[in-house]
Amino acid sequence: MEVQLKVGTDCLFAESLTKSNMASYYQTRGIIWDHDLFVSSWKDLDNYEVYLEQVRVGMVRLSHSDDTTFLRDLQISPEYQGKGVGAKCLELVVAQSIETKSTQLILRVFSENPAINLYESKGFVRTSEVNGLVEMELSLTSDPT
Repeated sequence: MEVQLKVGTDCLFAESLTKSNMASYYQTRGIIWDHDLFVSSWKDLDNYEVYLEQVRVGMVRLSHSDDTTFLRDLQISPEYQGKGVGAKCLELVVAQSIETKSTQLILRVFSENPAINLYESKGFVRTSEVNGLVEMELSLTSDPT
């Protein structure tokens, strides 16, 4: 399976996929989708489109701070979920984070999101949970100092 991350150019695709994938979580929490916030964040984040073979199947959004990479979004189209695409994306994000000298990769996920199982299988550990939002971290260094 060939999964690639290519620089994101289609903000509307990313927004549509994210809004659709997150709709049930937002509805449960009474969160209203904010189009302007998404578009504004597009300019501030590193955006990638996920391709399986030559088909666009998702998107990844990252930000960086000092020695930390933040996985802001990992969205896979529903018909491609559960097929290993997300796992491969995580491997690519980890490799890219190490290349940029990050020592940790941090993400947040809603507590009922089944993706937590994927993250834990890849070595992420839960560091906190507030109002149903779980923060998880992956150490990218084996050096304890």
